[in-house]
Amino acid sequence: MQDDTEIAAIPARRSQAERRAGTTRRLLDAATAALIEVGYYRTTVQDICSRAGLSQGALFRHYATRLQLLIAVAEDIERGLRELYRSDFLRLKTSREDELRLALDVLRANVRSPLHQAWFELLIAARTDAALHEALLPLWRRRAAEDQALATLLLPEAARALPDFAVIVDTMVTLFHGEGVDRFLRHDAAAEDRRLEWLLTQLRPLLSSAAPLP
Repeated sequence: MQDDTEIAAIPARRSQAERRAGTTRRLLDAATAALIEVGYYRTTVQDICSRAGLSQGALFRHYATRLQLLIAVAEDIERGLRELYRSDFLRLKTSREDELRLALDVLRANVRSPLHQAWFELLIAARTDAALHEALLPLWRRRAAEDQALATLLLPEAARALPDFAVIVDTMVTLFHGEGVDRFLRHDAAAEDRRLEWLLTQLRPLLSSAAPLP
């Protein structure tokens, strides 16, 4: 008869749902790593499976096509980026009082993260891949709406007081996206610093007019 110590040492068998979740996680992570390292068109089924340590049959049991997998990757990346921004902002807020600079610094760092490079790979490929474009467009719209919701949550006073708050958020996100793409070819740290300081001088008067919440 086995004693309690021996029984505790026997690993619990994973359920079918747990095994499935583990496999999909490996595929998503492998495809994301491939997008970052080799780009969209070189992210092949063979490469993804090799990185994940899985057979192509295992991939196609979970995703009918490469495109279906990459759409799932896009959704996973979108969730990851939103949580990354939120967690970084809230973590740093405890030690940094300048919320405006913090919001912009964290947004810029988010756009420069490896995870965001995978998102850029998908967006750029969608320009010439009609199926990818059609699949990503609703996801992009959802992300834009969630960006607004997150900005409102993090900067509630400004969101409440400024009629143009949504436009300001959209402009900042779009600007840093453009800066992030430019960095693929051109990295000018001094110009980036000047750009940020100019933005701060334009935005501070607007945010200072925001009435505090009651």
